[in-house]
Amino acid sequence: MPQKLSNNLVGTSGEYYVCAELCRRGFLALLTPKNNPLFDVIATNSDGSKTVSIQVKTRSPQNKQGWKLGTDITKNQHNKNLFVVLVNLEDEGQLPEFYIYEYDILAENVTRQYVDYLSKRKRDGSERKDVGFRWHDTKNFNEDDEKRRDNWTPIITMLANPAVFCG
Repeated sequence: MPQKLSNNLVGTSGEYYVCAELCRRGFLALLTPKNNPLFDVIATNSDGSKTVSIQVKTRSPQNKQGWKLGTDITKNQHNKNLFVVLVNLEDEGQLPEFYIYEYDILAENVTRQYVDYLSKRKRDGSERKDVGFRWHDTKNFNEDDEKRRDNWTPIITMLANPAVFCG
């Protein structure tokens, strides 16, 4: 049985996987210094004329509850160049799944799910209390979430250099 990874290594591996996927697609992707509060990766096109910022959240194979997110994820940033990539690490030997979101779309989805969660009573009938984090779990995914799996189009479109893609 493989050794359980620390949370730090899980997060770092997700960031490197995102960089690798973007580089594989012809973009330059770099990690930002640790503890940057809003994003983990900067990606740019080949001539540096377009840039996006990406927050990466990684789910380990042992995590069966989904991505644990801070409450700050529910605040819209109003930045069309800001994305979140949720990385789902699979069992050993498999490549991860990526779910690519525009930041504000994920913020709205997480907020909606959390409001729904709070509106339902606990099994004992008591009301749920606010907690200091949010979950985003594949068991609650809808069709839009599923379409985001390994769909890098939103980021690629932002980074596309018309001179490269026009004949």
